[in-house]
Amino acid sequence: MVMDLLRVLGVAILTTFAVLLLKPTRPEIAAILGVAGGIIVIMLVINSLSGVIESITSIVDRTGIRNETFSALLKIIGIGYLTEFAAGICQDGGSSSMANKVILAGKVVILVLALPIISNLIDIVIGIVP
Repeated sequence: MVMDLLRVLGVAILTTFAVLLLKPTRPEIAAILGVAGGIIVIMLVINSLSGVIESITSIVDRTGIRNETFSALLKIIGIGYLTEFAAGICQDGGSSSMANKVILAGKVVILVLALPIISNLIDIVIGIVP
């Protein structure tokens, strides 16, 4: 796990340094390099998540949570991370207004995905309260 973090930090620092060097002379190459570095970091992080997903799956199996609920939770988490990543790219590209719109879109999608979970929670509470 520590080695994975060191790889992520190394890629992030090297990418940032390269982008800073290229930005004054070749801003288009710097932008592409920044996105590529971000994708590499995400791929490294995703590889580390397999153990986390196995642990969560074990918890779901033990608690009896429905697979649909678990799937929705994973989607919500993924959308949150992807939204933040895309908004960061927009922000780095100098378009903070577009970054704000990406964040709004992500929040709306998360709300839509959360509605069935909220509905299930309300059903559970109604079933407990006499």
